[in-house]
Amino acid sequence: MLWNTCEEKTKVALERGDVLPLTSDDIIYQQQGVNYIVNLLTDNMKIKHSPAVSAQDPFVAPYTHCDYITDMDEDYVCLLNRFPIVVPHLLICAKDYIPQTSVLTLADFTAWVRGITRSDVLGFFNAGHDAGSSQMHRHMQLVRTTIPLESQIVSGLLPFKHVVFAYIDLNPKQLYADYLVAMESLQLNTTKLVNGLAECLPYNILLTERWMLIIPRVKNQVETLSGHGVNFSGRFLVSSEQQLAWLENYGFMRFLTDCGFEKK
Repeated sequence: MLWNTCEEKTKVALERGDVLPLTSDDIIYQQQGVNYIVNLLTDNMKIKHSPAVSAQDPFVAPYTHCDYITDMDEDYVCLLNRFPIVVPHLLICAKDYIPQTSVLTLADFTAWVRGITRSDVLGFFNAGHDAGSSQMHRHMQLVRTTIPLESQIVSGLLPFKHVVFAYIDLNPKQLYADYLVAMESLQLNTTKLVNGLAECLPYNILLTERWMLIIPRVKNQVETLSGHGVNFSGRFLVSSEQQLAWLENYGFMRFLTDCGFEKK
């Protein structure tokens, strides 16, 4: 039901110009047996990063008719991303401001899981600027996409530091418990407080009906290319044909490894 509503609102919003996709059609590049997905960024990225847009917190009420999809519960809302990387693109946002870099809560996972109702839904979370987040107000993201690196993820073949958990059914309490274990084992917790909440080091989460992947991040840029959580699914966003040629030569997996910590 949620995704049906999202599709209907997205269609209308695209026709009105209220939704401005950031990417072109998918381009497939095969490397080392993986069919990576690459998207060229559109000029809408300039609008997203314009002072008039970037200075605002888009996740606080009152929401526009275009943005608002539904309340997930009394503390979380589902919004349509005005600048989608995949169409449609949903955001599960805390109604009150919570820092994106503070430890996730059971309530976060409970609201997030309510949007993962199909096998093709990918959830991702960027914990801070160095993990690819452009907004510091707590939000988890949802898109529908194939996952080029799923085989490597579930087989434990990723060459960078990570933790992965497999599931038959998604249970928020189990997800939260596993998340806390991963945060400790990956040494992502700190003693620093932000707005009275415990601060974390940068990391990404990828979440599907089948598994949860958590990746600690060391940086968010290699050469001129920046990355965020969705890259670890095997989907990349580049600004030009030249940047795409650089990435192809540099190596998709090498880029991901450089953004995180190489396995020892």
